[in-house]
Amino acid sequence: MNTESVVNGNELEIAAMLEAAISADLELPDGQRVDWHMTFVELGLDSAAVVAVSGVAGERLGLEVPPEWLFDHPTIHDLARFLARKTSPEDDRV
Repeated sequence: MNTESVVNGNELEIAAMLEAAISADLELPDGQRVDWHMTFVELGLDSAAVVAVSGVAGERLGLEVPPEWLFDHPTIHDLARFLARKTSPEDDRV
């Protein structure tokens, strides 16, 4: 995975990035999909994997992603939605 490119705040792009990071950490075969609605525990992520995934996400998004966020938002779907809000520009409408 190219960790130099930064994904934008798009929820689907963030979810795909998280899926790729988790697939790499779990050493899944190429092309094997990860269910975005399974919890990270159900997927088999241990504490070291959570730290690794949060590091990749933070690097790719250009912000600190504490490992606790993976417990607060325990699925790819939930975490991607949260991170998309964190990375989107503030709404200037009144």
